[in-house]
Amino acid sequence: MPVLAMRSVLLSLCLALATAAHAANDEFWPEVRLYKQLDETARLYFSADYTEGKESNAASTSASANVTAAVDVSLEPVWRVALRSQDWERNRYLWARFGYTRVSKIELGTRELSEDRGILALNARGQLPAEIWFEGRARADLRWIGDDYSTRYRLRGQLAREFDPFGRAMLLYARAEWFYDTRFDAHSRTLSQLGVEKSLTRHFRVEAYLAWQYDYQPQDDSLHALGLVAKWYY
Repeated sequence: MPVLAMRSVLLSLCLALATAAHAANDEFWPEVRLYKQLDETARLYFSADYTEGKESNAASTSASANVTAAVDVSLEPVWRVALRSQDWERNRYLWARFGYTRVSKIELGTRELSEDRGILALNARGQLPAEIWFEGRARADLRWIGDDYSTRYRLRGQLAREFDPFGRAMLLYARAEWFYDTRFDAHSRTLSQLGVEKSLTRHFRVEAYLAWQYDYQPQDDSLHALGLVAKWYY
């Protein structure tokens, strides 16, 4: 595809995201993330975000401020040495995350600690035809909500393709995630996302996406959201 045509397609996709968000958006999900590489097999991950229906049933009047700290662990690339210092999400085939999230709930103007959450996740990726990559993630959320413990299992699949239309990498992706909650012993939620991630400098990227969330437990509900994520890599 000619460069000019590719740029037009990418710009059209970005415009479609913005237009759809303006027309159908229920919420705005801002987030910041920081990645700090420790060595060739480990890095630190920190994030902070603010959401409303994302962490509770969409019909709830509560909002959530979430802070996460985690460590990512990967096998050291033996044959492909160049991958040792590159971004794991785009270049490594297998890595795991172990972390902790504190969820602060804000409901009717009252702020209280609502959840402590342990995170265990395994990520794997492989290449498909046409330079498309598939990434799968299996994740378990170990949740302490008040005095009650429960586990939420999450399976996510993603299709992504990277372009380089402006001299900096741009990633387009579509993903879907399935949630199973032991509090209800049932499939509790489905989350779909369509987004774009753009590298602005060597250390900074910005990601924008549309999200469609469907809750089935404790009651049926749904929402649309526009997400914006700022990412720093060191």
